[in-house]
Amino acid sequence: MAFCSNCGKEIPDGANACPACGAPVTGGVPAVTVDEWDHTEEFDAQDISDNKVYALSAYLFSFLGILLCNVLAKKSDYALFHARESLKINVAIIVVYLLSCLLCWTCIVPVAGVIVLCILGVVKIICFVQVCKGKAVEPWLIRSIKAFK
Repeated sequence: MAFCSNCGKEIPDGANACPACGAPVTGGVPAVTVDEWDHTEEFDAQDISDNKVYALSAYLFSFLGILLCNVLAKKSDYALFHARESLKINVAIIVVYLLSCLLCWTCIVPVAGVIVLCILGVVKIICFVQVCKGKAVEPWLIRSIKAFK
């Protein structure tokens, strides 16, 4: 016999709903959610462990770190993943900065640009922490940039 998760009453075997409160009976198997932006399972644990420093350098040293990843860890899919994500962030930073400078004749654009630059800086920090944890998650702000696949 099972018990209702809503009211706690006993539910007969094979019932689709609780006879006392009418709550639907779950099969007891929790739903599995898959994060489509998390690519950690695609990489070998040894690759992650061996090339974590290169992946960190992509976020720490911007374009120099990306170059280091592509030269020194060119066989590591994990390091190259983070080099691509860092490249997306750095290109976004340059574009926002240039737009802020070019459109400085209004007060709104430079202020919005500074806010977006700060947000991109926070995204870089979040990515750095993700690498420290051995994760490979696409950053939420730049996920839609498909140019560097």
